[in-house]
Amino acid sequence: MLALKGAKLIVGPTAADCYYTLPNGNRSAVPYPDISTLVLPAFAYTNNVFYAYSYRAGYEKRDSNQWHYRGNSIIIGPHGDIIVQANHQQDTLLIADCIPGYYGMTHPAVNHSYLKDRRPSMYKQITVPEADFIKGGWKYPIYKNGKEISIVSQTPVHQLLHSKKNGQNSFPP
Repeated sequence: MLALKGAKLIVGPTAADCYYTLPNGNRSAVPYPDISTLVLPAFAYTNNVFYAYSYRAGYEKRDSNQWHYRGNSIIIGPHGDIIVQANHQQDTLLIADCIPGYYGMTHPAVNHSYLKDRRPSMYKQITVPEADFIKGGWKYPIYKNGKEISIVSQTPVHQLLHSKKNGQNSFPP
């Protein structure tokens, strides 16, 4: 949305712990993925913008948990290139010249952009909370007081992937 409105630099500050806090209050067993060198460069590239991602570094004690902050601040160019990246272990000040004129468009077609390739008519389909999923149905879980109270799923994906039908995997159906 910001790129569509003409933004050339998008700033994303965050201070998220390396682990998810689940709706029941527990921390996830799997760490939150490091998006700074994979997702954010792709975002900058497809939107043809600079992206400055600031992330807190270090540790903090909360209740009985020790929270870890990656500190992977980064400034990315419109072609998905890493301009400057912070040390992961300490607070760091990043400074970069973000000059849009130094970068051309990222789309291979002349005078075109990925923003022009958008298909807004499909957006409604990706924003609804329910979707047909393989042979079952799928719905975002509903939580009340930290406990899951409702979810629709007739056949979990891992069962489809590992089930056998006529001696072969039945996925895709």
